[in-house]
Amino acid sequence: MADVVEMNVDEKAASAAGVDPITLEVVRAGLSSIVHEMSITMDRTSYSTIIREVHDYSCVLFDAQGRLIAQAEGIPIFNGSMNFVIDAVTKRFPLAEMKPGDIYISNDPYTGGGTHKNDINIIMPIFWNGELVMLSASKAHHLDIGGKDPGSWSADAGNTYQEGLSLPPLKLAENGVISEHITDILFANMRVPQLSRGDFAAQIAAGKTAELRAHAFFEKNGVDVFKRAVDELIDHGERITRAAVEKIPDGVYEASGFHDADGASDNPIHIQVTVTVEGGDINVDFTGSDPQREGAAGNCHWVNTVSMTREFVMFLTDTALGGNEGSYKPIHVHAPEGSVFCPSYPAPVTTGMGDMGTRLIELLFQALSEALPQEVIAGTFGNFSCLTLAGFDPETRAEFVHFSPYAGGWGGRTYADGNSAMVSLGSGDNYNVPCEVMETKFQGLLAKRYALREGTGGAGKHRGGFGVIYDYEMLWPGEFTVALDRDKFPPYGLFGGKNGQPSGLVLNPDTPDEKRYARASGVRVPAGTVISHRTAGGGGYGDPKERDKALVLSDVLDGFITVADARDDYGVAIDPKTMTIDEQATQRLRSANG
Repeated sequence: MADVVEMNVDEKAASAAGVDPITLEVVRAGLSSIVHEMSITMDRTSYSTIIREVHDYSCVLFDAQGRLIAQAEGIPIFNGSMNFVIDAVTKRFPLAEMKPGDIYISNDPYTGGGTHKNDINIIMPIFWNGELVMLSASKAHHLDIGGKDPGSWSADAGNTYQEGLSLPPLKLAENGVISEHITDILFANMRVPQLSRGDFAAQIAAGKTAELRAHAFFEKNGVDVFKRAVDELIDHGERITRAAVEKIPDGVYEASGFHDADGASDNPIHIQVTVTVEGGDINVDFTGSDPQREGAAGNCHWVNTVSMTREFVMFLTDTALGGNEGSYKPIHVHAPEGSVFCPSYPAPVTTGMGDMGTRLIELLFQALSEALPQEVIAGTFGNFSCLTLAGFDPETRAEFVHFSPYAGGWGGRTYADGNSAMVSLGSGDNYNVPCEVMETKFQGLLAKRYALREGTGGAGKHRGGFGVIYDYEMLWPGEFTVALDRDKFPPYGLFGGKNGQPSGLVLNPDTPDEKRYARASGVRVPAGTVISHRTAGGGGYGDPKERDKALVLSDVLDGFITVADARDDYGVAIDPKTMTIDEQATQRLRSANG
């Protein structure tokens, strides 16, 4: 019935706008098809594993007013930030002055609307019969953009200059001719330019795909229908978000906590949020959080703060029809200038995108947990858990840079266990790099083990998901850079659930040379070194003693937890000989701990 009512509302609005519902859906689906074909082009033409395998990119469309009108699934933090890119580009290059064949580029968070420097933005205007009708845009993570460490992902970077090359909004091409002055500077700052050249070309190809498909759409349907439909599509996006916000009882909700460290020091970072819900508007204020930090892992640039907040609200929203400019209108964000959620130039911000950004989402889950217990999850394994492995063949001097985000455990929820081996909350459609692909592309690396970390999920009525363990052997000498999270403050449990197990990187495990890390940059290692990358498990949801006994037994039989875990955490006695539940002993355990 709710769906019917929504359709009736949409029909009336569409009729008032002069666009019937069927035509409106044709336009929406047409725009969605364009951005998805952009993504397919990126997949099939990119060179590096970070794009081709991990899918660390997003493709979107804007109208001639610079309003977001369509987005592929991609990376939520990318999608929610692209209006900052368009604002930065059009401020320097007004829409009225754009011409066919122009292409624009940026990456700098402070001047170019960027998320972090590895993420290069490519913007292409689309014209029809000499009129600007649309802008295509893509954001893609490039393997390296310079800076002090391979992969340009340094938790301990002390300023933005150490994080790589900065690109303010620049005109990359005019009349279809790319400026070699810009590309020469760009690739001269990259450690593996041969891969980024291919990825760079893939982004341009995605933009050309958008242009071709848009022209085909206008040829078939006309541009006037598109223009009339856009306003209604944006209004629909706003109505959907407001409907989701209105389900939250009006009031003020608060939460506070800590992030482990900033990479330059081991001092925890205090974070705090106040959420005010008034009808269909949600105001999110990070006042009370610590001042900006010295290390990159402790700072979430304003672009990412806004985008991650938008992503959280989208978790509560039915976005089956795709988000757009209107989806973000009910969301209002504030953070004091100079704080960890709105750092001032030239503060480093690259790894903080994942570290502080993911913690921001979890802080919002905690703030609204009492009001929306069925919509939230317990704590997750934390940030993107990125690891860079770089090395060189001592004989040929061939070089490689392997960079990837990693999966971990998500928190339990009101109706199910947390998911295991999932990418972080901010990573969207990211995937892992398959072991076979990794060994083929990076011959200086050998995959020793890739498995779930049994026992890492927090106990609960619905337990947390399990983290992963990925062991590499360095066949060539090289170095690694890692930015993990949840090593000091493990993933939290909710409503009586227990915390998940923490993360960490272990060098040469179970040997006299064993060392442990959470955030480290440019650590040099000889050939033969084993690097064991371990992500955290999710927190549990609800009292562990209320967990279905059969599920506890199943976890023991599957090897996820031990017989001792079943007894101590869940109050379930399992006979180690028969591997069956001892009902009387279980009743005593649960009564004694009840």
